[in-house]
Amino acid sequence: MSHPSLSNKDFLLSIVIISFVFGLLALAFLYEDGRVVFFDLSKVVLGAYVGYWIPSPRQ
Repeated sequence: MSHPSLSNKDFLLSIVIISFVFGLLALAFLYEDGRVVFFDLSKVVLGAYVGYWIPSPRQ
């Protein structure tokens, strides 16, 4: 069974998403007043990334 390989574009997108999520989580732990907002932003970023990988019904 072969695994599909990531293209350079997909690999770069993965790196950017991972850095966004870790950055937002770090800010959430540093700033207690805005913790809920940073957690919500990280959920939105992860949701958009997962949505990127779901194929459209037309494919």
